[in-house]
Amino acid sequence: MKIALNILALGIISALLTAFSLRGPSAEDYFESGKQKFNSKDYSGAIADFTIAIKQKPDFAIVYFKRGSAFYLTMDFDKAVDDFNIYLTYKPEDENGYYNRAMCWKNINELNRAIDDLDKVTRIDPYYTLAIMKRANIFYELGKYDSALKDFTWYLTIKPESEKGYFNRANTYKRLGRPNESIADYNKVIELKPEWEEAYINRGSLYADMNMNKEAINDFSKAIQIKPDDADAWFNRGVVYNNMQEHNLACRDWKEASKYSHKEAIAYLLKYCK
Repeated sequence: MKIALNILALGIISALLTAFSLRGPSAEDYFESGKQKFNSKDYSGAIADFTIAIKQKPDFAIVYFKRGSAFYLTMDFDKAVDDFNIYLTYKPEDENGYYNRAMCWKNINELNRAIDDLDKVTRIDPYYTLAIMKRANIFYELGKYDSALKDFTWYLTIKPESEKGYFNRANTYKRLGRPNESIADYNKVIELKPEWEEAYINRGSLYADMNMNKEAINDFSKAIQIKPDDADAWFNRGVVYNNMQEHNLACRDWKEASKYSHKEAIAYLLKYCK
């Protein structure tokens, strides 16, 4: 009798194992496989696995997030938006979902929608610095310099050692016609990152606008020292030399800039250096 029961038990176990084998990998299995492919940058393979996982388990929220991220990285932004939309119906308080969708909107030039999503991010997490910086850059791109300034300033409150934050705010001050504040921020950029040649060029341009020719020459010369093939630095220094009646030096700098196909330098050579 005991033998018969053992045989029956073994039969049941065998049937269960057979059923499990026929059922195949679960949604969770496909999700894990997709994550491995995602991490190894096989985004098409990841999308295929995530899609199977969703078919097996349509309410598997995190899979929509990961597949949306994979679509984003393959630049299929419309499909990425669709996935982040679904994900956010399940997880309406996840700031990362809004941030990722905002980046999709930005890439398809839906800038106001991107701002709306970044607003949601910062309402959930006011210290989400990536969102603050991205929103500030979009405001700047749209010419909304006051809003950009507000965001860059908040960003720098959170990250006071960010040379990129000071650089972007300096550019914004420049657009707002506030040269002294712009120069102060470029000073900070150079303090934090002394080899950033573009900061010298931008500060030098402000000095030139303010007729501070010596300071402008010094900045353009420093930019050339850091990056000898920077055509803008050569051209701008030539303009300052020309304003100082140093025409030979101006023509020398424009000639150098023209080697890098700087169109304005070529035009100035033809006009002033015959």
